[in-house]
Amino acid sequence: MEHTAKSTRAPRPVSSGKGVIALLAGLSAAGQIASNIYLPSLPDVAADLAIDQAQAQSTYSIYLAVFAVSQLFYGPISDRFGRRSILAIGLMLYVLGSALCAFAASLDVLLLGRAIQAGGAGAAVVLARAIVRDSFEGPRLTRVLALVTILFALAPAMSPLLGGVIQQQLGWHAVFWVTAAFGVLLMVGSVRLPETNMNRLDHVSLGLAAKNYSVVLRDPQFIKFGLVSACAIAAMSAFFGGSPAVFIDQLGLSPIEYGLYPPIAVSGFVVGSMFVRRRAEKHSLEELAMIGVMIMLAGALLSIALPVMGIVHKHGYNAGIILTVTGLGVLMPSAVAGALAPFKENAGSASAMLGFLQMGAGGVAVALVSAIQNDLPLIAYPVAMVGAAALGLLILVIPRRAEVSM
Repeated sequence: MEHTAKSTRAPRPVSSGKGVIALLAGLSAAGQIASNIYLPSLPDVAADLAIDQAQAQSTYSIYLAVFAVSQLFYGPISDRFGRRSILAIGLMLYVLGSALCAFAASLDVLLLGRAIQAGGAGAAVVLARAIVRDSFEGPRLTRVLALVTILFALAPAMSPLLGGVIQQQLGWHAVFWVTAAFGVLLMVGSVRLPETNMNRLDHVSLGLAAKNYSVVLRDPQFIKFGLVSACAIAAMSAFFGGSPAVFIDQLGLSPIEYGLYPPIAVSGFVVGSMFVRRRAEKHSLEELAMIGVMIMLAGALLSIALPVMGIVHKHGYNAGIILTVTGLGVLMPSAVAGALAPFKENAGSASAMLGFLQMGAGGVAVALVSAIQNDLPLIAYPVAMVGAAALGLLILVIPRRAEVSM
């Protein structure tokens, strides 16, 4: 099926001012905020709705599933109808789903609300990346993505602590009113965003969407950098999924004490991302990604080595995760820029597929941690992080060796 680009008036690209960067970072983080801010409330949700922990956990699982799949939907339709209108619809769904969760008095209503909330979040993260790709090129694209990812990294780190405080003071319903208010804030901020899709498609269909995704998946640069970025998200997901069992169950920290550690780890992400901003014009994307994955692997190995040597202490684990997250800060903006760089006309589809790969990898990592947690209680999440980092390294090294041997 062939398609042609529709001729449209050239839009004004977004600026790289602080307000716009903060907005794009907020859009990118909307999904993880809604996901992680809710985690401290799961026990009270189970008690309040008279359900067991497995049923309460299903409200988290359905969110992740819808969040991942919805991103495949938003890419093609934003390539056809533009970024602004689809973003507005997505944010309305985000607010509607959050409000429905806040009013929920049964598991069925809560599941429905979480699904709607996740569907709206998928639009925010896909279109934030697509807008950046529409508006910037080359090293400037990498620098803007580095700054966005610094703010993006704060979301999963700070939201569990914020959620725990809200839960303790106001209860779990209030958590969803906070996410609804955040969605409204994003809607207001997005009103002034210009339309950035300069090459809209004439039509969209399942066949055309499949064709666009096949084009994305056949691009070797997308495959390389997209899979490496998925490894980075897998490592971060392993930490967030497995660290409560280590810090709270094994080391005896309180939930509030545990909540302080993710923000500390994010300091490493900030350092890594700032390194990318400063070195974007002096190193290739592949060189930056290689530096990042090597640092990430070193941190993950440290997280395993210390407990194996009998050094089981919160500061030891924290040192390992700070080093790992520093590598993530170098790797993520470089890998995302590399994955999206080949695509201009269908940046929405590329961004959507990238998000799907990342969320899928994150889900696999969390499942792996859960499967080995009982047998390896002290090193379950570090094992998953080592696996993710090692796989990322192989993805970068193998094509390079193949090119050298040709």
